[in-house]
Amino acid sequence: MEQYEYRVCQAQHSRVTFVNGQWAGEVSRADADAPQALSSCPEVWDYLNEVGAEGWSLVASTTRIETAEQVVDVLYLRKRC
Repeated sequence: MEQYEYRVCQAQHSRVTFVNGQWAGEVSRADADAPQALSSCPEVWDYLNEVGAEGWSLVASTTRIETAEQVVDVLYLRKRC
Protein backbone atom coordinates (compact mmCIF):
# COMPACT_ATOMS: atom_id res chain seq x y z
CA MET A 1 0.00 0.00 0.00
CA GLU A 2 1.35 3.41 -0.95
CA GLN A 3 1.68 6.03 1.76
CA TYR A 4 1.61 9.77 1.22
CA GLU A 5 2.64 12.91 3.00
CA TYR A 6 0.30 15.89 2.56
CA ARG A 7 0.56 19.68 2.47
CA VAL A 8 -2.29 22.17 2.65
CA CYS A 9 -1.28 25.57 1.31
CA GLN A 10 -3.19 28.83 1.44
CA ALA A 11 -2.62 31.41 -1.26
CA GLN A 12 -3.69 35.03 -1.44
CA HIS A 13 -3.00 37.48 -4.27
CA SER A 14 -1.10 34.74 -6.20
CA ARG A 15 1.29 34.11 -3.28
CA VAL A 16 1.55 31.08 -1.01
CA THR A 17 1.03 32.53 2.46
CA PHE A 18 0.71 29.45 4.67
CA VAL A 19 1.89 25.83 4.38
CA ASN A 20 0.30 23.46 6.90
CA GLY A 21 -0.58 26.45 9.05
CA GLN A 22 2.94 27.94 9.06
CA TRP A 23 3.70 31.38 7.58
CA ALA A 24 5.52 30.92 4.24
CA GLY A 25 6.99 34.41 3.91
CA GLU A 26 10.62 35.32 4.44
CA VAL A 27 9.57 38.45 6.33
CA SER A 28 7.72 37.96 9.61
CA ARG A 29 4.17 39.27 9.65
CA ALA A 30 4.92 40.85 13.03
CA ASP A 31 8.00 42.69 11.75
CA ALA A 32 6.53 44.27 8.61
CA ASP A 33 3.40 45.86 7.23
CA ALA A 34 0.95 43.58 5.43
CA PRO A 35 2.01 44.38 1.82
CA GLN A 36 5.70 43.88 2.64
CA ALA A 37 5.03 40.60 4.46
CA LEU A 38 2.83 39.35 1.61
CA SER A 39 5.41 40.22 -1.04
CA SER A 40 7.97 38.09 0.84
CA CYS A 41 5.85 34.97 0.19
CA PRO A 42 6.60 32.83 -2.88
CA GLU A 43 4.43 33.24 -5.95
CA VAL A 44 2.19 30.23 -6.49
CA TRP A 45 3.79 29.06 -9.76
CA ASP A 46 7.32 29.43 -8.33
CA TYR A 47 6.31 27.49 -5.21
CA LEU A 48 4.68 24.70 -7.24
CA ASN A 49 7.73 24.41 -9.51
CA GLU A 50 10.05 24.27 -6.51
CA VAL A 51 8.14 21.63 -4.55
CA GLY A 52 7.30 19.71 -7.72
CA ALA A 53 11.02 19.12 -8.15
CA GLU A 54 10.96 17.63 -4.62
CA GLY A 55 8.23 15.15 -5.60
CA TRP A 56 5.10 17.04 -4.48
CA SER A 57 2.02 16.90 -6.74
CA LEU A 58 -0.96 19.21 -6.71
CA VAL A 59 -4.00 16.97 -6.23
CA ALA A 60 -6.78 19.52 -5.68
CA SER A 61 -7.51 23.19 -5.17
CA THR A 62 -10.45 25.21 -3.91
CA THR A 63 -11.27 28.89 -3.56
CA ARG A 64 -12.72 30.26 -0.38
CA ILE A 65 -14.21 33.75 -0.43
CA GLU A 66 -14.02 35.22 3.06
CA THR A 67 -14.82 38.84 2.19
CA ALA A 68 -14.96 40.85 -1.02
CA GLU A 69 -11.32 41.82 -0.43
CA GLN A 70 -10.07 38.48 0.87
CA VAL A 71 -10.11 35.48 -1.41
CA VAL A 72 -8.08 32.46 -0.30
CA ASP A 73 -7.08 29.65 -2.63
CA VAL A 74 -6.38 26.37 -0.87
CA LEU A 75 -3.94 24.00 -2.58
CA TYR A 76 -3.70 20.34 -1.60
CA LEU A 77 -0.41 18.61 -2.38
CA ARG A 78 0.93 15.12 -1.72
CA LYS A 79 4.06 13.08 -2.26
CA ARG A 80 4.95 9.49 -1.69
CA CYS A 81 6.73 8.75 1.58
